[in-house]
Amino acid sequence: MVPNNHLAHELDGTGPLLVAVHGITENRSFWNLVHLQQHFRVLSVDLRGHGDSPRTGPYGIDESVEDIHRLIESLGEDQPPFIVGHSLGGVIATAYAACYPTRGVVNVDQSLQVGPLPAEIAAAVRGEGFADFTRTVFASLYGELDPALVADIERRRVLDQEVFSGFWTPLLDWDADTLAAWSQRTTSLPPDVPYLSLHGTDPGEHYAGWLTDRIPGAVAEQTPTRTHYPHLAQPEWFVSRVHQFFS
Repeated sequence: MVPNNHLAHELDGTGPLLVAVHGITENRSFWNLVHLQQHFRVLSVDLRGHGDSPRTGPYGIDESVEDIHRLIESLGEDQPPFIVGHSLGGVIATAYAACYPTRGVVNVDQSLQVGPLPAEIAAAVRGEGFADFTRTVFASLYGELDPALVADIERRRVLDQEVFSGFWTPLLDWDADTLAAWSQRTTSLPPDVPYLSLHGTDPGEHYAGWLTDRIPGAVAEQTPTRTHYPHLAQPEWFVSRVHQFFS
């Protein structure tokens, strides 16, 4: 049994500690094709409400940061981790580095420039149309991803309305000023933390400038394959780029 609010996890490989954080509706097994353990001691986690971790609210980014930090402390690590996050995991990775010592961050295809969502989207997320809405959103993000990988993702994804809406609370419920203040805090990283933002979908022509205004020294790059899942589309390229960036 996993202790209450203790994240299910796997630890594999040798080298410096790297925490791998999956996206919403996914779990730690989504990193299985990405062999980061070639260069790192990889701690892959199931976020609260995902995979084998407890389904115990509240579900949110700040709660996930604390869950991950408690897990790292329980392992007795004496060096700060690297942290890599995909989608929602990219926000969590960024928020972690704003709160705790971190050796570097890679954010995989997650824009940090957000605002409150329209009321009709909030109604879809919290209403009877939740499953159809989320499937439509995810379908728009596959891009050039191999259809076999798309089918595997859809087979293994778990749509849980309570968990999903919990993690989306800032976008669904907060006003613009509250969300902006939270975003500012979340992106307030120490100046010596390397930060790489890899984009398989288009974050907008002004995003790189916005990001470096928030995180000076941040690097924003387009990935070779246009998809929300560039780490799955080209895992060997992804592992090489992460290793190069953190070296």
